[in-house]
This record gives sequence, C-alpha cells and structure tokens, in this order.
Amino acid sequence: MRSVKRLVSLALAIVFCAGAAIMPTAKNVEYNEPDVRIGMYVSAPLLDTRTFSSNNKSANGFDIGYTEGDSFVKLFSLSDSSIILLPQVNASLSNGKATPDNAGSIGSYSAVIGSFSSYSAALSSAKSKNGFVAVVKGGFESRAFLSNSSDEAKKASGGRTVASPVSGGITVVDESGRVIFSYEDTTRPLALRGHNGHSVNIPMRHRSGSINHYDYSGIFEYSVSDGRLWMENILGLEDYTKCVMANEIGTNYSVETRKAFAVLARTVPLYSKHQKQGFDVCTNSACCQVYHGLYRMNDENNAIVDATRGLFCAYNGAPIMVLYHNSNGGASCSSVAAWGGDEVPYLTTVFQEEYEDGDRWSRVYSKTEFFKYLKSRNSFSGLTDDDISMKILAKDPYGSSYITVLSVSDGSGNSITVETSEDIRSACGFNSANFTLEYSTELEVLTAEGRVEKRKVTGILTEDGYKPFEGFGDGYMTTQGVEITPDTVTVNGQGAGHGVGFSATGSEKLSKDGYSYKYILGFFFNGTTLEMAGK
Repeated sequence: MRSVKRLVSLALAIVFCAGAAIMPTAKNVEYNEPDVRIGMYVSAPLLDTRTFSSNNKSANGFDIGYTEGDSFVKLFSLSDSSIILLPQVNASLSNGKATPDNAGSIGSYSAVIGSFSSYSAALSSAKSKNGFVAVVKGGFESRAFLSNSSDEAKKASGGRTVASPVSGGITVVDESGRVIFSYEDTTRPLALRGHNGHSVNIPMRHRSGSINHYDYSGIFEYSVSDGRLWMENILGLEDYTKCVMANEIGTNYSVETRKAFAVLARTVPLYSKHQKQGFDVCTNSACCQVYHGLYRMNDENNAIVDATRGLFCAYNGAPIMVLYHNSNGGASCSSVAAWGGDEVPYLTTVFQEEYEDGDRWSRVYSKTEFFKYLKSRNSFSGLTDDDISMKILAKDPYGSSYITVLSVSDGSGNSITVETSEDIRSACGFNSANFTLEYSTELEVLTAEGRVEKRKVTGILTEDGYKPFEGFGDGYMTTQGVEITPDTVTVNGQGAGHGVGFSATGSEKLSKDGYSYKYILGFFFNGTTLEMAGK
C-alpha cells in the first residue's frame, strides 16, 4: 500500500514539474511586486503583541507622514535619531518606556496658539512658546502645554481653546520626555520610515516576555487600539521573503531546499491568514513565520530568493496554506490527522521509504517516572496513581503513523482521551505524535548455552497464549504460576514537529538525490503549481 501511494505521489510530482518547467519566470514576465502587511503590534486570535509605547531609533532620523493604502505620503522629516510613540494620554517616562500616569510629566492638555498649512510654520510658532506641533485634519497647529483642562487653565491661557486628549491620537516624544509632535488626524493612519532609506530599530516583545530590538525596513503604520499601539510594517514581498529566509532556514541547507523554501515563504503572506484582522502575516513563528527584519540577512540567501523571484505555490490558482516542519519521520501527516476538519487536497500523506534514520528519538521511563511526567502535563494532571496505561487507539487515516486517538488511564479508573495528532503532541510534550509504546521488564532467563542472563521482555507466554504488556497495570501469570508486570515504558518516535506539508529533512534527501526545488514542492504538496505573484 505504501509503495502504491509513493508512486502516486511521485507521478503527481512529475506532472507538477512538467508544468513548472515551462512556467514563465521573473526574467521574461513583468512582475508587479505586491506589498506585504506584517502585523507587529496587533491583536488576533491567540495573539496580542500591542504595546503602550515604542522607542524607535534610526541613525539618520525619520520621515513622518501617513498612508494611503500601502503608499507613504510624507508630511515632514525629523532629525531626532530616537523617538517614543504612545497614545495621547497623560503618562510618565522611565528608561525609554512610557506608562499611563495622570500625574506624569507627559501631559495631554494644550492651548492652541495658531493654525498653519505647513509643519515648518507651525514649528516656528510653537518654538516661540516652548510648545510643540499637532498634526490635525487639514493642517498643523502650534500648541502650548497646560497642566489640566480646568477653567483656571483656560483663563491662564488667555481664553484660547484648550485641546483635550484625542481618542486615537498619538503623542511622539524624545528620550527626555519632551513632546516633539502629536498626531490627531485619525482619518488617516500615522506612518513613519527611516530617512533616506535607513532602517528603523523597533522593540518587539518575545513570547517569553523578553524585549528584542531588531532593524526593520519599509513603512511603519501606527494607530491606537484600546489604549495601546497597533503597528503594521509594510514591505515589498521580495524583501519580506529575504527577511524570513535569514531566520527560518539559514544557510545550512542545500540550494534546492532553500529555493523550495523561498517559494513557500513568499506564499505565506499571499495566503493572507490574517486578512480579517487587516494584515497579511504576523511575527509569531507558531502562527506564521519568524520575522526579525534585517537580522541575519545574507547575500547567499538573497540570491536564492532572487532566483525564484515572484513565484508562489498555488492550488487551483490560489496561494496554498503553507505548513512546514523539520522532519516527518518518513511519511508526512495529513492535515486531517493533525487538526481534524475537512480534507485539504494538497496536505495529505506522502511517503519517502528511503528516509534516513537520523530523526528517530526515544524516551525511557520507569513506572514512577512515567506517572510523574504525565502528571506534570496539564492534559493528564487528573491521574492519581502510577498504574498507567497509555494506548494508541487510531492513526492517520491517510496511512502515516501519526496517532490521532490516544487513551491514558490509571488504576483508579481515571481516563483521558486525546484526539488529533497535534493535540496529542502538545499533551504529551513529545517531539512528534509519530511514536510507538513498548512496556517491558527484565527477567532472568536460561539461555540455550545454559547461562542465566537478564533479558528484556515485552510480554509473557501464559496458558492462554502470548500476552503483550499494554500498560503498567497489566499483570500476567506465566505457565509456571508466577505473576509478571512491566516496570518500564519506552516511547520510540520519529520526526520532529507536526509533520504536515514540507519537511526540511525530507527535502534534503530529495535534493541529494538530484531533484529540483520544483519537483520537491510538487512532491510535498500534491496537485499544486507554481504561479507568478502580482498579476
């Protein structure tokens, strides 16, 4: 059966390659490169990276403006190499980070000195009052700060209009807390970029909670959502792909594997998983792809991206849902087995029988260790004694060895069933859900040579025939009337990750066998074709 499925996979891949080989490339087809919207400070299902303030740095200063679609419209430039953005509220500043504070040094109430059609004129007026510039709908205002919006403050300002905090407004200050300008035209998003094409260093919160600073290129669009900053990075598709290549795959893989990966990395934002949230792709690697801007970018991978310029992986003409992982253990897992739901035609199981053994793994537990380990996992915390029986009840219906139904019970009658391979991998904390279980014990046996040796046994010959151990609660009587129970379980597994779609290790095997990146993509994603973006 496996050989038949492999032949089908190979046949489909050959059909793919035949079509892909005559596909137009960037060298002879006009390529209208699309832009990518990368959600950096955003909120989406299982994702919230918004922040109250952002300390941005650019050695050559900033261009400030707004966006029309994905285009940047410049209003003015700043020479400051470091600016801090925050919602327009009272706040305090410490170590380059702002926090909401009604008594803070950054105020929200200001008196309007005058209205102007240019930033330079408003700035000149504001400087005369030690004030700042506000960007408002239709132009600019020069402002002077007040301590609050009370009648006394209004009177002290000579009866001029007092501007209170604007819902959705953004204040921009320097590292001393001096207000540089406020942005109050909420009809169009505030945007900035590094002056003269310089990169911008932006703080990003890692999933662990730590803050990392990376250099990014492109346009940065800001708005306010629930009192926190929402920010998207707008970048050309090819530059985005080069950024992803630098951190997702590096340079240790073959050229053909990296070409295949470049096509897939380019496909992810075109699929636009986060379209409902208003952007194409996020920075969470568990959700989309690793995006650390220019970090680790190198000429070698950039050339590989250029060699596949514009190409993406499609099914029926539309970008596919890209899934990739390190190793599948010899047969990819279907999306149905991994997450349930309806069949995705290009995410079923494919086989590589000549797969190498380098990604096999094993864990050995004693009875007590296995109980303690499972007890520490949230899914199995309800277990109460160490007579554990973990049983495999079902596997991938498409023929891979990934487990889809796993039962765990103890001697007290507690029983937990986990379904779908990804829930099983998460519940167990193993490298993958592609594993077998072997319960065993050591017995002294008399060898044919007359020696007594300890041997590992995984079952017992009873009066009713051979009985394999299926859990620590299994105790069988031998034909000599001795009860034997297992005291060790070995978990033998293959692969790493969810096992769905593209396998980096499997791709390397195909590459070493002389296959091109086009063949590799067709092999792992049956029925797909290469298409040109930007048509």
